[in-house]
Amino acid sequence: MGVLTAIFAREARLAWAGGGGAAGPAAFFLAAITLAPLAIGPAADLLAAAGPGILAFAALLSVLQSAERLFGDDFSDGTLDLYLLTPTSLAALCLAKVMGQASATLWPLPLIGVLGGLMYGLPPISALVLGAALLAAIPALALIAGFAGALAAGIKRGGLLIALIATPMMVPVLIFAAGAGRSAFAGDERAVANLLLTLAISLGTVALAPFGIAAAVRGRLG
Repeated sequence: MGVLTAIFAREARLAWAGGGGAAGPAAFFLAAITLAPLAIGPAADLLAAAGPGILAFAALLSVLQSAERLFGDDFSDGTLDLYLLTPTSLAALCLAKVMGQASATLWPLPLIGVLGGLMYGLPPISALVLGAALLAAIPALALIAGFAGALAAGIKRGGLLIALIATPMMVPVLIFAAGAGRSAFAGDERAVANLLLTLAISLGTVALAPFGIAAAVRGRLG
C-alpha cells in the first residue's frame, strides 16, 4: 500500500509542478462552454436543451489534454521499466498513477459543470445533477484516457492517436452523464437512473481498465 500511495502522491505532485495542475483542463473547459453559445445562438430554450451535451463533450476534451504526458514522460525516462521490477501488481500501479493525476487535474470539472449548467439556463437542481454526473464520470474518463495514453506512449505527436482511441470509448459514459442533466431539466424520473448508470460504468472501468493499461504498458516496453 505504501508503494501505491507514493505513486499516487508523485503523480499529483508532478501534475501541479510540471503541468499546472488543474489550470489547463479547467481553462479549456471554461473556454469551450463559453464559446459554444456563439455557434448555437442565444435562444434560451435551445441553450438549456443543448447545455448538458455540450458540457459533457467539453469535459471529454478537457480530460484528453494531459493524457499524452501521463505515460509518455515515464516511458522516455525509464520509469515504466522500474514499475515492472516492483513486486506490486502493475495494474494497481497504473490505477494509482492515473487516479493520482486525475485527482490533481480534473477536480474542478464538476464545479465548473454546475456553473456552466446555470449559465446555459438549467434550473439549480438540474445543474447540480449534471455536476454530480460529471463527477461520477471522471474515473471512467481518466482511466480510458490513461489506456489510450499507455498505447501511445513513446509515439511522437501521440495526442491525435490518443484522441482517436479514447473518444469512442468515452461516448457511452458521457451519454448517460449528459442524459442525467437533460432528464433533470425535463423533469423526467430517468435522471436518477442515468446518474446511477454513469456511476456504474465508472465502477466497472475502475475494475477492468487497470488491467488493460498494464497490458498496454507491457506491450509498449516489449
